[in-house]
Amino acid sequence: MSAKNQQALVPKLRFPEFRDAGGGEQRPLGLACEMQAGRFVSASEIQAQNAHGLYHCYGGNGLRGYTTTFTHSGKYSLIGRQGALCGNIKQGIGQFHATEHAVVVTPKNRINGDWLFFVLDLLNLNQFATGQAQPGLSVNVLAKLPIAIPSQELEQQKIAYCLSSLDTLITVQSKKLEALKTHKKGLMQALFPSTDQVNT
Repeated sequence: MSAKNQQALVPKLRFPEFRDAGGGEQRPLGLACEMQAGRFVSASEIQAQNAHGLYHCYGGNGLRGYTTTFTHSGKYSLIGRQGALCGNIKQGIGQFHATEHAVVVTPKNRINGDWLFFVLDLLNLNQFATGQAQPGLSVNVLAKLPIAIPSQELEQQKIAYCLSSLDTLITVQSKKLEALKTHKKGLMQALFPSTDQVNT
């Protein structure tokens, strides 16, 4: 790789301890991870509500429901490969069932799985979908997409930790916002007289 290309792979924002580590390495996505579609499960086997003994079931548009079977155990990035929301990125954690409409991503050696999750999200994979009535993504196309990989795995880990912390904060703040909205609605109902009661 030329010095110019190496310089282009240096991020604008970097943690201080990695500023002298040089640029990353550009590789096709397929060299950084394995991508394999999940396993078919019939619609009759998918429950709408979670219950004891059931596992999350992910399809092409994210969480599809819950099943009595699971295909994976651990923490994996999932790419929706078929449907209106194909290209969406989710994380399967613990035991879960991935259908044939979801691609399970397994990072290869020296690739941090959480870092790879954020890379996939940044790629906006929906733009590579083909087909009109039923959009879909080809694993062969995805495997050729170029990504820039930090030279040190420790840098991948630190990036992933930073972004994961922000996601946690966003989730907490979102819950607080919903609680405030509910509180406001309750106050409004208490502060204003009900017209139904007036008209009866």
